[in-house]
Amino acid sequence: MEDPAFPDTVESMPPQGTTPTKTTTGGGSMISFNIDYIKSIPGILKICELFFGLITWACVASYPYQYYVGGLGAGQHWVMFVAVTTWLITLILSILFVLSIPTNVPFLSGLPWPFIEMAYNGGATVLYFLAACVQAGTTSTRFAYTNAYTTYAAAAAFAFFTTIAYGADAFFAFQAWRSQGGGRPAAGGDPGQG
Repeated sequence: MEDPAFPDTVESMPPQGTTPTKTTTGGGSMISFNIDYIKSIPGILKICELFFGLITWACVASYPYQYYVGGLGAGQHWVMFVAVTTWLITLILSILFVLSIPTNVPFLSGLPWPFIEMAYNGGATVLYFLAACVQAGTTSTRFAYTNAYTTYAAAAAFAFFTTIAYGADAFFAFQAWRSQGGGRPAAGGDPGQG
């Protein structure tokens, strides 16, 4: 029996049969606003990633973290790099999917979007996990008795929350990729034979 909280497949692209409102621009391309994507599991996870990532970013940036003598602040640059970079890429992907650009722009519609999402979210999960560990380690060893401790501890906690959101997004993107035939051998051939 399928558990409705954990469906067997998750579509990251707009559902078949839905026709969002289409707006024609001067160049003749079609851009559709897809509110259904925001309500979908990948859309909700993207919102969580953006929200938690922004809080991580704000907490780390709220105190100066330059490289002091003895390494105080070391690692904070890595955390900021991961937080800002993944936040910007996730924002771009969210805008693309909400506007249905991958399905309506001809040269983008042929790309394997579930695989691209799976690869990006998997990579972001690993990078964010490393950044969260660096943030937690730096906070506990170098900022334990400073004014920045609680803010940096919050940054570490939200970095772990962001890691969980990216991991869940990678899982559902993997399911979408598999449901579209990803990872299966080509018909008529055995992948083990060369």
